[in-house]
Amino acid sequence: MASPQAVSERHEVTVKAAAGDVYRLLADLDAWPRIFPPFVHLERLGAADGYERVGMWALSGAGEPAGGRIEHWVALRRTDEDALRVEFRPERVEPPLESLCRTWSVEAAGDDRCVVRLEHGYRLKDDDPRAAQAVRRTTEEIAHSELAAVQTAAEIACRFPELLMTVEDAVEIDGSPEEVYDLLFDAGGWPSVMAHVVRADVRESGPGAHVLEMETLERHGGRFTTRTARVGLPHHAIAYKQLLLPPLGSSHHVRWRIGAGPHGSTTVTSRQTVVIRESGIAAVLGEGTGLEAARAFVRAELSSKVRLILDAVKERVEYKRQHDQGERSGKDA
Repeated sequence: MASPQAVSERHEVTVKAAAGDVYRLLADLDAWPRIFPPFVHLERLGAADGYERVGMWALSGAGEPAGGRIEHWVALRRTDEDALRVEFRPERVEPPLESLCRTWSVEAAGDDRCVVRLEHGYRLKDDDPRAAQAVRRTTEEIAHSELAAVQTAAEIACRFPELLMTVEDAVEIDGSPEEVYDLLFDAGGWPSVMAHVVRADVRESGPGAHVLEMETLERHGGRFTTRTARVGLPHHAIAYKQLLLPPLGSSHHVRWRIGAGPHGSTTVTSRQTVVIRESGIAAVLGEGTGLEAARAFVRAELSSKVRLILDAVKERVEYKRQHDQGERSGKDA
């Protein structure tokens, strides 16, 4: 049987944004969850042979009623700012592939316009025409989808930056990172910890990942249902992405960093990244509401909701610590 030949497939799109800006967007791992709908989180894991090792978590079957499954893999990444290139090679590939390399490249086409190319270079394990056709079809679908996503995200970032928001909060907790992480990631137990959580259903989706559907009581009455894809990195980070978006948002992902605070405490830093859907402002806030008012509303809502969670965890961890200290003091007496 003949050895399969290496295949290279290239697709491109024109983007109304400066080449350098688009390259920096593609090179920013934290931006990927808002650029590409399936991606939940990316995390640098170290280096190997001149490449960065990057953990990648993405949804497959996101259109399914339950929210799909979170897939995880590690890719080797190399960036070249001078050439405006970003290259990814999965550490492991599944049959029918023997090897795979995905390369993003950006070429200026004027001051505020560029061409973005996505090249798939791969080789099959066997000379199987049906497998070759399936792989070609899949890479073409992925390329068209991802190039369109880059085009949208880059043009919003460069032409309408006011639609992008980050909301940051921080809470200091008198407890260990392990205690804090466990309570934050074990969302199935939240109804017993947080008064506003009515229901929290967790569907496991591989090691350290799950889909959480949660029903909460709203401040002004009524109940609100959210569905998130969540990734946990013990005991220093949790990332999640909203799968049920309100009319006001086109993307919303969150990262909690858990680290050492002053005097033996733990600090949780929350960073929420949101893309506002301008067409949804009137539906949520009424006709005539401007973008600044919408931004203020989003900031207040997101901050208050995440603080409900973080403050409840703080209260539970600190109460437990005080209770345990009291019991030890009683025994010593």
